[in-house]
Formats: sequence, C-alpha cells, structure tokens
Amino acid sequence: MIPTPTEIENFVEVFRTKHISRAAIRLGVTQPTLTQSLQKLEQKTGQRLFHRTRQGTVPTEEGSLFYLRALKLMDAWREVEGEIASARNELRGRFRVGCHASVAAYVLPGLFGRLTEHAPAIDLELVHDFSRRITEQVIAYEVELGFVVNPFRHPDLVLKKVGEDRVEFWKKKGTTQIPKRIFADPHLKQVETLLEKTQKGEFKQWTVVPTSSLEVARELAGQGQGVAILPARVAQLAEAKLIPYRSGLPFVHDEIYVAYRKEVLASVAGRELARLAAQPL
Repeated sequence: MIPTPTEIENFVEVFRTKHISRAAIRLGVTQPTLTQSLQKLEQKTGQRLFHRTRQGTVPTEEGSLFYLRALKLMDAWREVEGEIASARNELRGRFRVGCHASVAAYVLPGLFGRLTEHAPAIDLELVHDFSRRITEQVIAYEVELGFVVNPFRHPDLVLKKVGEDRVEFWKKKGTTQIPKRIFADPHLKQVETLLEKTQKGEFKQWTVVPTSSLEVARELAGQGQGVAILPARVAQLAEAKLIPYRSGLPFVHDEIYVAYRKEVLASVAGRELARLAAQPL
C-alpha cells in the first residue's frame, strides 16, 4: 500500500520535532490520531521508523533514510498541488516561512497584510531561528521562504534584497548616568564585531550581559539599565524612546533579503508569495 500525503506529512513533523505531543500540536491533531498515522506508515513500509523514549521520539536508521525520501515525496506532491492550483488559477497553498524572531516583528506584519489583501487563501507556518540557519533550511527544503540578514550565497538560492539596517549601541533617551552593562546576544556576528572594536576603548570594564532575546535587551536599555546592541529596526520598536549611545562609535551595516529556491516559483501561489515577500521594507 502507498503512504498517503497526510501520513508522510505527519512523519516529517515528528521527525523534525522529535516529540509526538509537540508534533500533534503543530499539526492540529490529537496524539492518538498521530500515533495511529505513524503505525499505519510503519505497516506500509514494513520498517520501524522511530524508537519511543521518555525524552521523546528517536528516528531509527530506517526512519532517517525514509525522511530523505519523504521530503522528495512531499515536494512531488506539492508540485502536483501547484500544477492543479495553476490550472485552476487559484492562489492557494501552505508554506513554511522562516526568520529570526526579531526580524519577524518588522517584516511579518506587512507580509500578512499583503496576503490578506491579495492572496487570503495562502497559509503560512512560521519558523524562527538565526538567519544563517534559516538560509540552510531554505537550501535543505525545510522551509520554502526565509527573511534573512546578510545571507551567504548559494547556487540553489534566489536572493531578493528588501531592505537595510544598522546594528549599534543604543541607550534610553534623556539618560545621563547609565550602569556599565551591555545587553547583547553574543551569538550574533554583528555583536562579536562591535564588542571587539569597543571593549578596549569606549566600553572598557563594562559588563556584557548575554541574552538571546533582542526584545529583552531592548526593554532593559529602554528602562535605563545599560546599553543594548541592537539593529535600528528593532530598537525603533521600543515604546521607550531609544537613541544611539554616541555618534562616532563603530556600527555594522546589515542587508535584509528574501531567500527561496526557484522551485517555489513552480506554483501560482508560490510565485505570489515570493512577490509579496520581496516588497521593500
């Protein structure tokens, strides 16, 4: 018997999340329904695809091999769906869109607004991670489209520039005495660059407080608890007015792109999503 598209989609979600309950929530189904779907798939393939443990669901060697085939099957099915939608001239489909959570705050409202106006039947699933990882996921067919900052070039990627940004030090407007703290995400290349250039000079003996949330860094700086290293687009979303710490300090120039594989353009819906996503910020 041939696996159904739903069974394959369910398998892929469990493989990615490594957890039945999380996958069920993301898919919008009950855990028993998802478990039954996996059991049917294992019966059809004649292979055990997962080991169930207390920590989660671990794919077997056969499961990992089937995952690679499943992605190709999903791509083939999406191509069929895209051809049908194209034949009917319908803007309909579901796409995974990835971006850093902080980038999402300023790119997604506009995208959803344009989708509501021009293509309300296109549904999105959001994935949040660092830009470099989102870029890798686009290349690996794990997300269809990504908003990424300073992406690396790859022959399979289509990159459309949508805007620019500037990463620098920010403080609360009107403050004169600021605790010597720098709130920043040390995993960002821009932060690493700025700290290397300033910790022996302007910010010598200042304490770096690591945080993976730019929103937390922005809030703490907005309350006058230190300075934050932020992209301007993120800093300007603060309710408390933030301003650059001082003119003349080093900054990092960012470029923001929409990234996707050319395969996204195979369907009418994919082409429309790519067009709406590539509007200038």
